[in-house]
Amino acid sequence: MIKLTKLVLLFVFTTLISFNISAQMSTIKSTIDKIEAESHLRFLTADELRGRNTGTIELNIAGRYLAEQFRKYGLDPLGDKKGDYTQKVNIIESIPPSKATASLYDKVFDIKLDLGYFDGENGVFEGPIMYLEDLSELETTDLKGKIVVTVLGDPLAALTNIDQVKNLQKMGAIGLIEIYGKGQKFPWSAVAQYLNSKKMKLGEIGSAKVLPRLWVNDTTDVFVKKLKNTGSGATATIKIENSIKKPIESYNIVGKIDGTDPVLKDEYVIMCAHYDHIGVQSGKGLDSIYNGTRDNGIGTTGLINAAKYFGLYPAKRSIIIIALTAEEKGLLGSTFYTENPKVPLEKSVFALNIDNSGYTDVENITLLDTARTNIDKFVYQAAKEVGLGVMGDRIPSEGYYERSDQVSFAKKGVPAINFKMSMAAFDERISTYYHQPNDEFDSVDLDYVYKYWISYIRSAELISNWDQRPYWIPGDKFEEAGNKLYKKKQ
Repeated sequence: MIKLTKLVLLFVFTTLISFNISAQMSTIKSTIDKIEAESHLRFLTADELRGRNTGTIELNIAGRYLAEQFRKYGLDPLGDKKGDYTQKVNIIESIPPSKATASLYDKVFDIKLDLGYFDGENGVFEGPIMYLEDLSELETTDLKGKIVVTVLGDPLAALTNIDQVKNLQKMGAIGLIEIYGKGQKFPWSAVAQYLNSKKMKLGEIGSAKVLPRLWVNDTTDVFVKKLKNTGSGATATIKIENSIKKPIESYNIVGKIDGTDPVLKDEYVIMCAHYDHIGVQSGKGLDSIYNGTRDNGIGTTGLINAAKYFGLYPAKRSIIIIALTAEEKGLLGSTFYTENPKVPLEKSVFALNIDNSGYTDVENITLLDTARTNIDKFVYQAAKEVGLGVMGDRIPSEGYYERSDQVSFAKKGVPAINFKMSMAAFDERISTYYHQPNDEFDSVDLDYVYKYWISYIRSAELISNWDQRPYWIPGDKFEEAGNKLYKKKQ
């Protein structure tokens, strides 16, 4: 009789849990109307918004649309002005110089051939070479009046390596030459084309001068070998002429939903997505508008859906929803937010970024990266509840985790993931649409996209209601930053 009673209780308990899960999922689905959600996506990716390029009125229109959706669904505004949702992001557009050279030993690198302009003021900068193998180890190095020369490791990581460059300048360096050496996976022609085109960076006109920073092509390793053999001592010269900088008007859109738990409401889960894309470009046939439905209209619409749901059904933890600008320009919006958070960053316990390149099937979602934080089980559960599977990073060599906005939070220590549509490989199923003008509303599987949106909201709900704290898996690359942010003992 006792065994039978236990079995009955177990059955009742299991049934109640299953009913509760089913009820929660049913509530999400009934709240997020499929047609309404699709209409948001249609608007954000319409030709009239001309690809939502950073610095354009069309992106600011998209931002205002998002802000008013946040207002409609009851989010508390966290913008710069009372009652508004817009956080101004200080961005400078940099137009490369007409002339630039770097003299190193007996070689003069030229912007028209083998030099890439990363940043810097106009002028002539001359000083002794200081060869450094690792820019992170600078404590005892005398850099005053010197031009630092180093060999690039991962060029993609170097693109966002702003803090270390600032440290060089603080320590007295007058220039930085980074050698693009042998074995890099990107052809120099593509690298130079990017570096020597218009770019955007964080900053304000009239602020402190920027360290001259150039990349030079040495894929034969001639100068790499010279540096390793002779080290520092020789003189290098940097010359930059006619570079131009101008301010750009762009905004993050930020709102907040208070949590319901008297204790957990003081902890914040961040839900974010970038809403910019790459605008209008020529050379791709008749269609020159890059609508960015996958990247990242779908993710941005996911934020609107989340605002609607959590506005009606708040979680135990408070939630901050951020539509980020200028991701395509180098994660500028998320970097700016983490430097200027609207709620102290140490109160943010998790960041759930939704961003996409496309999808390779309609049966899964991708979690970048699995086994980095302790919340994976919730993503698996949420996906399962809508009939989807979960895959981890199938192409880790591409470093996708480091190439989207979640890494800005991770670098500060906030546990963060990228919640993507399925991406088993970067093949024609992705490349056909990724940063292409045919990435339009009518090209996506809307049934799959709807499931994806629902699983994103459900994942956030499970994480936000968890009675334990999200955190990095021990030994993760960003665990040390997390310990520092939250003042956890090592």
